[in-house]
Amino acid sequence: MRNKEIELKFGLEGPVNNLFEIFSNIGTVSNPKVQHLDNTYFDTDTKDLFNIRAGLRIRHADDFSEQTLKVKGENIGGLHRRSEYNLPIEKDVTIPQLQKFPKEAFPENFDVDDIQERLSSVCRINFTRQLFTLELLDSEFEVAHDSGFISVEGHESYPINELEIELKKTQVENEDLLNLFSILCNNLATNDLPLLLEPFSKMHRASLLKKNSSRVLDLSSFETKGTTVDYVKNLVISFEQLYGYFVVNKESTTFSLFTCALKDLIEALKLLRRRNLPAFIKGQNEPVEYQGDLKIIIRLLKTFYKACARNQKKLFKAQIRGYVQEIDSIFKAIRLVEQNTKMFLIPLKLRLLLSLLAN
Repeated sequence: MRNKEIELKFGLEGPVNNLFEIFSNIGTVSNPKVQHLDNTYFDTDTKDLFNIRAGLRIRHADDFSEQTLKVKGENIGGLHRRSEYNLPIEKDVTIPQLQKFPKEAFPENFDVDDIQERLSSVCRINFTRQLFTLELLDSEFEVAHDSGFISVEGHESYPINELEIELKKTQVENEDLLNLFSILCNNLATNDLPLLLEPFSKMHRASLLKKNSSRVLDLSSFETKGTTVDYVKNLVISFEQLYGYFVVNKESTTFSLFTCALKDLIEALKLLRRRNLPAFIKGQNEPVEYQGDLKIIIRLLKTFYKACARNQKKLFKAQIRGYVQEIDSIFKAIRLVEQNTKMFLIPLKLRLLLSLLAN
C-alpha cells in the first residue's frame, strides 16, 4: 500500500510523439501502454490537507480505481520524493475514506474524523498517460507522458503536458540518487527533448488556480542564514518556487521576484566559484574538479537572466493594460529561452554539486 515515490517531473513544450524511440537511445525500453486517468482531488474549505503539504485523490482508470494519499515530501532540484499510500476502491466510490489510511500517514493531533466530514472536491485532473519501462544504470524507471487538463470551478481549463520519470528499482545507494538522476538528465539533454521546469505537482497547481484571487507567496523556506553553501541552496529553492508560481499565474510581480532571485543566485555562484571550496565524492579522498561545470551553469543562468530582465518591464506594462495576448506572447518567449538554455538541468546539477562541497 505504501511506497516512497521518487521521481523527476518536467514540463514539455508541444507534442512529442516519439518518446519511446528517444528513450531507446538512452537505455532499454519495454512495456508501452496507454491509460486514461480521471482524477478528483479533495480538501477542506480551510485547506487543511494543502497546509500540511498532502494531496488526496480518487483515481479511476480503464482497469482500476484507487484512493491515494501523498504526504509531505521534498523537491530536490526537480527530484520529487514523498510517501504515497494507495488503496483499491470500488468504481462507484465518490469520496475517499481517510480512516482507511494508516495513522502514521498523518501528523500528530490531526483530526481525521473532522477532516473527513469536511472533505469536498477541489478540482478534476483528467489526462491520457503514455508510459513505458526504462532500464538504465542497474535501475528501472517508469516513464510517463501526461497530456490533459486541470479543471477548477470558475477558471479556464489549465493544460497539462509533462514528463514524469519515476524510480521503481535500483541498486544505487540513497546518497547516490542525485547522481543517478543527473546522468539520466544528461541523456535527456543530449537527445534534445523540449523539456521545461515544472517545480509543482498537478495538485499544487490546481490549488494555486483555485486560490487565484487571494494567493499569497509562501516565503517561509527562503532562509538566508548559514554558510555560503547553505545560502546558495536556499537561493535554488527560491529559483524553483518563484518560477513555479510564475508558470501558473503569469503575474508580473511574481516574475519580478523571480528575476531578482535569479540575479542573486548568479552572484552567489560567482562567489562560490571564487572561493573554490574543495569537493569530495563520498568514500574518496581526492577532491573532484567542478569549476568547468560551474562556469557553464553560470553562463546558462546569465543568458536566461538577460531574457528575463528584458521581458520584465514588458510583462508589467502588458499586465497593467490588460493585454492578455501580449502577456501570453511574453510568457512563451520566456519559456522558449528557458528551453533553449536547458534550465531543466540546472536545479538538479546545482544540488548535486552543493552536496559535494565542503563548507
